[in-house]
Amino acid sequence: MEATDRTSQVLKEHFDRHRSSLSRSELAVAEHLLTMPIDVLIFRSAEEIAVETGTSDATVIRTAKRLGFSGLPQLKRICSRVMAKTTPAVNRLEQRFRATGDDLVRVAGQIFSEACEALTSTKDEIDEQSLYCAVGIIEESDTVWCLGMGTSETPARHCATALRRVGMRTRCSGASGFTLANELIDLRQKDVVVLFHALRDVAELKLIVDQISAIGCKVILVCGVQLREAYRGKVSAVLTCLGVRSKLASWNLSAIAIADILAYSVAVRNREQALAAKKRLADLRSRVGIAD
Repeated sequence: MEATDRTSQVLKEHFDRHRSSLSRSELAVAEHLLTMPIDVLIFRSAEEIAVETGTSDATVIRTAKRLGFSGLPQLKRICSRVMAKTTPAVNRLEQRFRATGDDLVRVAGQIFSEACEALTSTKDEIDEQSLYCAVGIIEESDTVWCLGMGTSETPARHCATALRRVGMRTRCSGASGFTLANELIDLRQKDVVVLFHALRDVAELKLIVDQISAIGCKVILVCGVQLREAYRGKVSAVLTCLGVRSKLASWNLSAIAIADILAYSVAVRNREQALAAKKRLADLRSRVGIAD
């Protein structure tokens, strides 16, 4: 079976490598995936593929794993990388419009489904050692700097607020260039930087990591899979967040979940500190007339 210009050569290679190990139903699913254009495949759920192939969603998920992927989300993510690099953003948005249609109830259902897929995929990527390392680093810090580049400023600000509410001293910035340089003058060796950045390994990211490390600060990078591989040995800890290739759900959803995990983990390991911070917050709110 040949891959076309709109289908995935990567998937074809996986199929050729593993086809002999597939059952009859798994083979049906695999062949269906191989003939499906990537700009269609990335919007398909396991349930929809199961209906199209007369199988079950469990069979679809099992087929993705038999083909050498961790599951359907990774299959879609890896097979669509070439499309993401070569297809202009405007064209990708047009593809999204065609795939979702304009039935708002159906669109809402698709977005909820994609959000669940992103969170589940991120849960599967959690590395226990990296999580314990990151929490320990935060606990020992003087100030936690939460930095977010571009749209990643949103989870960075969420992380700073969540950590502050459990008793950590935090600062936050979404700045870049000269403005960020001015802010980072205040960094000290006992500070920790939690850096949120999803995808592209831009020159500014490299510079920030190099400069922060040179000061002696520890860096926790919250990022996607590709940046994880590029920076695993360059920072103190890497926590991986996954989005969805369809872009119907934001990477920030997963990053915010990671921020909540970090803050709550600090709280449960430092309960008196967290309770004292909660009391101070409640007292401050009461003074400005806000009920807790």
